[in-house]
Amino acid sequence: MNLRKISAVAAAIAVLAPAISNASPEKDALNACATAFANSLAAPGAAAPTFKVIDGGPRSTGSMSDFWGRNYTFDLYANSQKTGLPIARASCSTNTRGTVIALSPVPLQAALPALARQ
Repeated sequence: MNLRKISAVAAAIAVLAPAISNASPEKDALNACATAFANSLAAPGAAAPTFKVIDGGPRSTGSMSDFWGRNYTFDLYANSQKTGLPIARASCSTNTRGTVIALSPVPLQAALPALARQ
């Protein structure tokens, strides 16, 4: 009887631990995409350029199933540090573990993605 209660509490803690500790698989995925994008901009054999990630901020998840088991897609933009003009754009997708599975260049003249109103 007591073992059942302990195992139920342990299971609940294991499920809620990432949410409580503010772990973010989305942050890991974004960092992986940003690094891959920076490496793609570097000349062959040269070091990747330095970069700063400007994220739109935290997003809330609706349920635990939304927190786990999610693929991420990011629209990435690179601007010149000196002039502020756009250099490159790309779309990056990661799997549930934050590994980059696709990095596709996007023409600079392409229309910006429209945001859906919530």
